[in-house]
Amino acid sequence: MTSLMITDIRKSCCDRGFDLVTAIFLSRVGYNASGLRSLDEKSLLVLESATAQEEIPAIGVRCGDQYIRIRAKPDHGLMVGEEIQFGKDRD
Repeated sequence: MTSLMITDIRKSCCDRGFDLVTAIFLSRVGYNASGLRSLDEKSLLVLESATAQEEIPAIGVRCGDQYIRIRAKPDHGLMVGEEIQFGKDRD
């Protein structure tokens, strides 16, 4: 599982009826991911994954952060600052 923190949620101006969610990847070192909410991957579409070359304050991303931008249905229930999990365990 990949642990993420939601940094921005806004209405998509290009894809009506969806939200654009930005999340940064959290470091695994010394981080306890137990109890985090898992996402329903069937209702999401990853639009972009990148490492920020500069700070992007409008979406809560700092220089060097690895982040993803996700298209989500408006009833996703996510909140800025929420820590989530994405992907499946490989047990």
